[in-house]
Amino acid sequence: MAGFRSPLDAYREDLSRAKDPKRFGLSDEFWIILASGLRRIAHEHGAGRPAVARRLANNLVTLGKELARSPEPSEASDDAARAAIAARAGDVADALARFPEPEDAWLLVRHVRATAADAEEAGAVELAREILTDLRDLTAHAQPLDQGVILIQLARIARSVGELDTAQDLLQAVGDLARATRTPELETRRAAAAGVLAQTRGNYPAARRHFEAALEGATAMRLDDVLGFAHQGLMIVAAGAGDLNAAIHHGWLAASAARTEGAREAEALNNLAHLCMEAGYHAAALGGFITALGLTSAPRIRLPVLAGVASAAGRLRDARRVRLAADAINREASDAFPFETSSAMLAVARAERAVGNSGAGDAAAKKAAAIAHAHGFFEIAHYLHQEEQAAPTPLAEAGLRVVQSLETWFNDPATESRLSHTSTA
Repeated sequence: MAGFRSPLDAYREDLSRAKDPKRFGLSDEFWIILASGLRRIAHEHGAGRPAVARRLANNLVTLGKELARSPEPSEASDDAARAAIAARAGDVADALARFPEPEDAWLLVRHVRATAADAEEAGAVELAREILTDLRDLTAHAQPLDQGVILIQLARIARSVGELDTAQDLLQAVGDLARATRTPELETRRAAAAGVLAQTRGNYPAARRHFEAALEGATAMRLDDVLGFAHQGLMIVAAGAGDLNAAIHHGWLAASAARTEGAREAEALNNLAHLCMEAGYHAAALGGFITALGLTSAPRIRLPVLAGVASAAGRLRDARRVRLAADAINREASDAFPFETSSAMLAVARAERAVGNSGAGDAAAKKAAAIAHAHGFFEIAHYLHQEEQAAPTPLAEAGLRVVQSLETWFNDPATESRLSHTSTA
């Protein structure tokens, strides 16, 4: 089955929500060529599909060569980005050249999913959804695990744009597939995703059950990526229950699991910094948030981190950094990420009020409420009307050592530049 809309229409819809309505970056041409080519293959009858796939592979090889021949001197960062896109295009082309060999289907799933994830992180979420929808159709012959992870990624996109019931249905399909085919790894990965969805809905008991199941399965099968996600989820759940020592324990393990992956490490540090803030260690929290901000350019991650900067600065009564964080959030806010944007606006509202700027706080609160109510983010809507809780019991020695490490980053000279930087992903 082909996707919901044409790839170009999806791209235009994504651009309409972006701050810069021109393009997302150097990868745009690659994404559009791939999405349009996959749609052509999906529309082709079975016997003709391999030839169409090979034509798309040739087009991607040509694109890679063009990217390697930069006609003008460019920034080193642009050169690195071009090389990365060319490498990704080459990987996808190699996988398409093998289509539809069953034993090579995993290669197509792996590389096209990675491309869709790049588009998703940059804010081209609808285009990513079209890519994955066609990939699902073209890899119906793949192993159950490969079929299932496509559905999990589609569920993540649905969750990120506020389609929580759609995300639930997709994860239910993953569970059905895992049980029918006796694929325990798929069930473990589904549990981690289900935990995030339950957490988004504000159902922390269900989130804990899902994350504990994911942790058990990931430990047994040595799935390091799921292990990190499970620890991160349990960190958030434990913090919500007020058990900050357990939360910091899980948070440290989550950060350790992601130490070589910038985006995941940023997410883990973001959550650790939140824990420090809730414990009353606001300088440590701000240091953690600023450090996390330097690890990623993805808006989906930067918005929560910037929200943390605003919150910590508000609690420190640092009006200047509250304003810097608010300005950064206004620059990077996007309809492509409604949950993250509404959460960030809520943080700005409370921070502005904390430093005496009630007018700015009320304006941010209205923005947060409008987005939260429109998408059913009941937890955000609820917390708009809640007072901040008192700091919990002091931390144990192990937790204090983590706090002291984060505090060393509080006065990092790079702080101001990181707050002034706008994501270009």
